[in-house]
Amino acid sequence: MSAQAGPRTRVLILGGGFGGVATAQGLAKAFKRDRSVEITLVNRDNYFVYVPLLASAAAGSIETLHCVAPLRNMVPGVQFRAEEVLGIDLERKFVTTGSPLNGRERQLPYDHLVLALGNVINLAKLPGVAQHGRTLKTLGDALAIRNHVLQMLEAADIETDPVARREMLTFVVAGGGFSGVEMVGELNDLVRDVVEHYPSIGADQYRVILLHSQDRILPEMSPPLADYTLKQLRKRGVEVRLNVRLAGATPHQAMLQDGSTIATRTLIVAVGNAPPPVLDQLPVRKERGRIVVDGAMQVPGFPGVWALGDNAIVPNGATEGGEPSPPTAQYALRQGKALAKNLSAVVRGGQPKPFAFGGLGLLCLVGHGAGVGELPGGIRVRGRLGWLLWRGVYWAKLPSFGRRVQIGLGWLVEPFLGRDIAQINLARTQSIGQAHYEAGAYIFRQGDPGDQFYLIAAGEVDVIRERSSGEHATLARLGRGEYFGETALLNRGARNASVRCVTPVDVITLGRDDFATLAGTWRQFAEGVQRVSAGRAAAGPATSFFPALGTAPNGLDASSRGDGVPAGAGTDSPARLFRPESGGEVVLDRDLISIGRNAENHIVVADPRVSRRHALIQRERHVYLLEDLGGQNGTWLNGRRITERETLTNGDEIMIGKTRFLFQVAPPTDLSVTGIIRGLDAAPPGGVTQIIQGLDAPRVHDRQTGRDAPPPSSRG
Repeated sequence: MSAQAGPRTRVLILGGGFGGVATAQGLAKAFKRDRSVEITLVNRDNYFVYVPLLASAAAGSIETLHCVAPLRNMVPGVQFRAEEVLGIDLERKFVTTGSPLNGRERQLPYDHLVLALGNVINLAKLPGVAQHGRTLKTLGDALAIRNHVLQMLEAADIETDPVARREMLTFVVAGGGFSGVEMVGELNDLVRDVVEHYPSIGADQYRVILLHSQDRILPEMSPPLADYTLKQLRKRGVEVRLNVRLAGATPHQAMLQDGSTIATRTLIVAVGNAPPPVLDQLPVRKERGRIVVDGAMQVPGFPGVWALGDNAIVPNGATEGGEPSPPTAQYALRQGKALAKNLSAVVRGGQPKPFAFGGLGLLCLVGHGAGVGELPGGIRVRGRLGWLLWRGVYWAKLPSFGRRVQIGLGWLVEPFLGRDIAQINLARTQSIGQAHYEAGAYIFRQGDPGDQFYLIAAGEVDVIRERSSGEHATLARLGRGEYFGETALLNRGARNASVRCVTPVDVITLGRDDFATLAGTWRQFAEGVQRVSAGRAAAGPATSFFPALGTAPNGLDASSRGDGVPAGAGTDSPARLFRPESGGEVVLDRDLISIGRNAENHIVVADPRVSRRHALIQRERHVYLLEDLGGQNGTWLNGRRITERETLTNGDEIMIGKTRFLFQVAPPTDLSVTGIIRGLDAAPPGGVTQIIQGLDAPRVHDRQTGRDAPPPSSRG
């Protein structure tokens, strides 16, 4: 057809899965020479995921990137936009999208809209599963599962605690449908194939468990094939638990609905599919969140709006009574081809046809060398034939010739080369995590290493101190919006108290480096953390929160602090974390050191010219930084007032009020930098001179002789 005058017909396709891509390809072919139709495909990622091979990618049977293909290569002649769908207005006929780079929103008008958004994972009804369960939906999920399993094997190989070791070597998959069975089969093969590389892990020490809520796995298949699959999995060492439903998860266990638990650090979830939330507000008829369409895949009441795939209930004309099509890849692919023909017919003034597809059968991978399948005509296959058929069919349907070559060669050489056990560390330098704990669980225990900062998003915890007598004392009860764990990070020490959940708790976690970065950049945050930490140190026995600072008296009324420590926990005088004395010293073994007149500072300067919170010294790796916190009289470095953070170098002189500090760094003897503040016996007129010094061989500068003197033998 030749180009037509007038405005172009705008076709907007949302979703780059099987249905969306098939629709885009069909329309591009139909309107190849017709410039009156503009076709746009919107998908968050710029690649197509070949979902049937995700489990194989997660287990290392194929290379992770081999199960994806660039969308731009797959849909020539179609405008592609790598954006997220934020909203759909069916009345005014436009879609709001957002850029993943900067969040900029755009409104895309349409004449025809195709909804092919698939489904998402919704685990909201299972406490802790969203935080601690691993899904298999995206390329990132597959790579994360593979890395995590290898990480557990690496950790278990050197773990001496038998409880922790059992958790690391227990792998749980929830869901006995196609995805769950294929995942547990591939996972079992992975662990079985690579465990020989870990000398301390015996073949009988790891467990792979499949949980299924019904009395038969693979309910979509005939009972004989489902029974064969069950026997094969158990023969290969998989523990299959039927009539068992997952109820929740914590970092160290999977919780079941019957009240029992499985100690594990690996939970893979193949349940919880739900339509995308962006469809919730659409004024269309839905069943269980999926859009109900007519036989031609049009949305009733909204001409020009179409839906297919997992986000729609599509009647199948090939069945008696037009039963809904199953939400599988082969049906989404056929729906996309049919929808493209229907839409092009409507654009050209024709009539759409009802969707009808008899199906090509069902295939499921059980593990290496075993599979099951039901083919048209009632033909059933199993064992090695089923496995070969599974590989052959999905290999032939790969989206590009290049991927077929890569995967085919990989399968050929796999028996000779074995699996790659390299754990690819893709952890970001900075990250914020989430965790869920059940009531009664310990988030950490006294004596554990301090590596995380915790902010309570929901629930309550008790801070508990174990005394030398064996008694336990509750120091504080903290709730939503309060935080804990900062003391060990500030001191670079071990946990000085235990934290136990009173109720189910959700927390946001921040690692040591990220905590230091945030505190060093956000002054109010740093001041608040220091203030609360100081108050907690004063509220109870000094050894409970700040043992490195020596004995401090109880004190500070909680009513004036708001830090969650019970009122009346101490005496009526606040504790001074450090008051420098002449000839004494303190090790700056923390990332943040506050200086000021207030008794809660690390360095207290009793001078009316000094502000309550006057200055801050921050350590970043091997460098100390000095920052003025807005004191009226300023902070002075080498005779000049500083206006921003300044890097301290050997011999710098700091002046706060009438007190002077000398910063020195000894020649490095290792990779650590530890600052020292020392008071001198001979103070100059009008003030006190102290030394801020670094590393293992501290030197005191004698102002009378102008030379360095040996340090005193004791520390104050």
